[in-house]
Amino acid sequence: MTGPGGRFAPGPEHREIVFLTGSGLSARTGLGTFRGPQGLWALEPETERAMHAEHLPDSLPQLWRVWGRMARIATAHGPTPGHRAIARMGAPVITQNIDGLHQAAGSEIVAELHGSALHAVCLGAECTWRAQLTPGDGPRAEDHGVPGSCPRCGERTRPDVVLFDEMLPATDLELGMRLAERADLLVAVGTSGVVFPAAQLAPLARAHGATTVLIDIDPPPGGALRAAFDHVIAEDAHEVLPDWERSANGRSSASFLDPF
Repeated sequence: MTGPGGRFAPGPEHREIVFLTGSGLSARTGLGTFRGPQGLWALEPETERAMHAEHLPDSLPQLWRVWGRMARIATAHGPTPGHRAIARMGAPVITQNIDGLHQAAGSEIVAELHGSALHAVCLGAECTWRAQLTPGDGPRAEDHGVPGSCPRCGERTRPDVVLFDEMLPATDLELGMRLAERADLLVAVGTSGVVFPAAQLAPLARAHGATTVLIDIDPPPGGALRAAFDHVIAEDAHEVLPDWERSANGRSSASFLDPF
């Protein structure tokens, strides 16, 4: 099916739409992206170093500052029109983002592959303590509304985000794989598609018969990434997704719920 300007749009044949989202979808809040010359890793190399699990627990002050700041920005400036459109379409989401904006927009099924900056967990390998935090500004857990020591086992606490060299949360990864396998339309939004295992999801969905679509305002040229998608829409997702949602839900104009 084609929509405005002849671009691809979901049709009535697409009954199981699944979204795979990355940092590009949240960049409009001011969070920015991680990779590339203007990404967080390039602009703040000391932050990139702190993202390696091998530097724990010494890196905890930097982790609390970085992820607390990101959670605070997301809470103050999101969700975006793209997040809201996805939620109103009622589609499940597989996300590489840690900002909680899909849930804030109203999405009910969200597989968070890289964890959540809105929660804290215990450093203890066997401890299951987890708590919601209040994003603050500082290098200590207490600056974000959670105890610095786990109330169950006494170990130090940390943001519940996946660092380099750590395993992805098994429950969310399994959910993401199941969603990709059952999708008849998988839409990747704002993700480079180079980080595994997320990079496997579009090919997995395609192997199970799904149509695959990439929406990115500046998609990478050629190569394996484009080969994984049946359609590439080189436009702003915050315009494309609300168009899709209005068409799907029979609305002809922008909603007052789209504030940006």
